[in-house]
Amino acid sequence: MTRNVTVRTNKTKQVKPLIIILLFFSLFVFAQKGYAVKGSLESEEVLQLLSIKNEALSYFKPVTGKIISINGSKVKIDIGLRQSVKAGMRLSVFKEGAPFKHPITREPLGKIELPIGDIEIIAVTETESTGIIVKGKPEDFAKSLAKSPDNLKVRVPGTQVKMLFYQGDVDWFLGDSYYHMLTDAGRFELIDTSTEVRPLSEIISEAEAKGADVALALNSEEVGDQVKLTQKLFWVSDSKMFSEKTVPVNIAYVRELRFKAGLFRPKEGDALLTFQLPSGIRRLAVGDLDGNGEPEIIIASGNMIRAYRAGVSLMPLWEMRTPLDGDIIWLDTANQNKKDVVLITLMRGGDIISYIYEIRGFKFEQIYKSSDTFIRAINNMSIIGQKHNRADGYYGNVFYIRHIDGQYKRGDDLKLQPGVNIYDFQIVNAPDGRQAVLAWDEDGFLNLYNEQGVKVWTGGDFGDFPPEFTFKKESPTIMRERGSWSVKDRLIVIGNEVFAPKRKPLVDMARGLGYSSSEIRGFWWNGFIVREQVFIEGISGEILDYAVTEDRLVVLSKPLFGIRAGNILRGENPFGTMLYIFSLKGR
Repeated sequence: MTRNVTVRTNKTKQVKPLIIILLFFSLFVFAQKGYAVKGSLESEEVLQLLSIKNEALSYFKPVTGKIISINGSKVKIDIGLRQSVKAGMRLSVFKEGAPFKHPITREPLGKIELPIGDIEIIAVTETESTGIIVKGKPEDFAKSLAKSPDNLKVRVPGTQVKMLFYQGDVDWFLGDSYYHMLTDAGRFELIDTSTEVRPLSEIISEAEAKGADVALALNSEEVGDQVKLTQKLFWVSDSKMFSEKTVPVNIAYVRELRFKAGLFRPKEGDALLTFQLPSGIRRLAVGDLDGNGEPEIIIASGNMIRAYRAGVSLMPLWEMRTPLDGDIIWLDTANQNKKDVVLITLMRGGDIISYIYEIRGFKFEQIYKSSDTFIRAINNMSIIGQKHNRADGYYGNVFYIRHIDGQYKRGDDLKLQPGVNIYDFQIVNAPDGRQAVLAWDEDGFLNLYNEQGVKVWTGGDFGDFPPEFTFKKESPTIMRERGSWSVKDRLIVIGNEVFAPKRKPLVDMARGLGYSSSEIRGFWWNGFIVREQVFIEGISGEILDYAVTEDRLVVLSKPLFGIRAGNILRGENPFGTMLYIFSLKGR
């Protein structure tokens, strides 16, 4: 490969002081704590993948030698460690026949090669190796050696090896990255197969049917902040495994691969399930309310709460009405004692009331109530709160609500930046363990604050928050406007990735006309920069709310002008709210 070289004709003496200053500054910056982490993270993970690639390559290095003795099915050859021979290798055995010449020039081109069989190496020294016959008859080997002692040769040819590549349950982007590493090596002709988890016998059978010599099978297991990636290599002819190697790969590196690829963008039409619900539903949550391991979908309309199980249809399970009339402005779930409780914050005539309910027997039972307090869950485990007053909306610090001696009581305050309120933020973690806060501001921008509370990143404009959840601050006199406060769009954390909805107005300069479509964006902080990409796009109308289970994303959306035009042509009710369920598998 050649590189373009630019010759600079500037006077060296003039730029030397500037170069020295820049060099000193660069050394100072990259010597700071954390900067080595980014470079080392990627390089270390690449080295791990390279190690299993080199393991695979080591069995197929082209070598040539000859057989020097045969004892039954055991064969000794004249090459060993110095020629990169290793146990597990398989070499083809052949004898040379008559020479052949070019049909026109009569120039000698070589000798005809007559295949005898294959051997597998079982022991290696510096200069010799021992193998066993795995293909062919021992008596044929012995006869050929007796007839021509120097003419029975062994070889790993330099032609490409046909290899079936199976990545099974391994993250698609990690498997794909390794696939391209193997391809770039130029030693293998890779044969694709499905990623569906299947028995090894089926994989080997498919490899044989497709003419592969070798099958490579990957599998993975998450342990803490690492993925244990295991590579197994099999000879297709007899299904024998000849190599197994496991390497650790940091989960942060896997997420980095996903963001670089930017390929996972399902649209509305890719939803697993779609349901039409009545109009007026604004809030959504998911949770395992009865502790049976299957999450339910909880929706709120006015002050009515209903829980459903999603299948071919939505199966109603429980419903209840809050004790006081009003509008539910926040709905959440939190895991308490191996099942989820429902958190409700309701506004009634300018006042805030919050409740916690759990399923007892076959109905919702109230286990907590607080006036002038907002509540929500954080990380689906902890419950937090913040006080309310009419003059300010949010008032005072955000605090934990602890379950102590059978009662919910106020706990310690959270350390948040001034102006960050209960529904504004999520806490995120970098691969090296550092924490940061990703939070909305009042203008619809996302900001990232580091552990010292310093703003280190600001995202693009997401627009205004829904007017239904924007409220005026009350003033003692009608002559004075005190501004407003808002219940912000939900931020959801999965691992170190934060999701946020973004709506696209029908007319950018007149956002009040409605939203033509919406999307969900993902943000991932790697400790240095925030990477952003579209996670789900093309959802018709306005996303009202959304929630996440372990492997599914549930989205509540209102069509433009509240009308689903396609229903009119089908003679169905055009008014309603749409519920979409997307798969997160492969994410």
